[in-house]
Amino acid sequence: MQLTEKVHQLLSKHLQLGDLTIDATAGNGYDTQLLAEKVGTEGTVIAIDIQERALEATRAKLAAAQLTERAIFHCADHAIQLKVLLATHSSTAAAIVFNLGYLPGSDKSIQTESTNTQKALDAAYQLLRKGGLLCVTAYRGHPGGMEEAQAVAEWMQAQKAIGHQVESHQPPASNNPPILWVLTKRSGL
Repeated sequence: MQLTEKVHQLLSKHLQLGDLTIDATAGNGYDTQLLAEKVGTEGTVIAIDIQERALEATRAKLAAAQLTERAIFHCADHAIQLKVLLATHSSTAAAIVFNLGYLPGSDKSIQTESTNTQKALDAAYQLLRKGGLLCVTAYRGHPGGMEEAQAVAEWMQAQKAIGHQVESHQPPASNNPPILWVLTKRSGL
């Protein structure tokens, strides 16, 4: 099973109609579309990407599936936008999804970076409701990818140490496959 399929399987089991969800790195819109399908007409997906090109692809994907009305789009740095969302959505998101790296088929110099990603994860944690799901896929095969994946691993291990459920998944491969981290926010923390 590919990691994207694993994420979609986890989200499909977890999400309910009416949920608020966030795609922190909308990219080409695959995760945004799944989130929109699962939250139904009463739910909302907030799609964030630093590249307008990515949001255009996501809008087109949702329009083709007649799901556009379920989404709110923000062209912004994910760390900054997630922090802004805290003012109105603290502890309300059922799920937040990250795909770290760069937009496939685009300028590879525009990519997520470990320092920003750590800030984004801190804000995402505060946005998650109790029992909320945080899925972070880190791609390690590009410049800076290994460093960012290590920063995510350290962040996740710190969350596990304080009692949250954390698991990781990676396909068997000999050279730097992506890794998926899944955190379930425990009640009472």
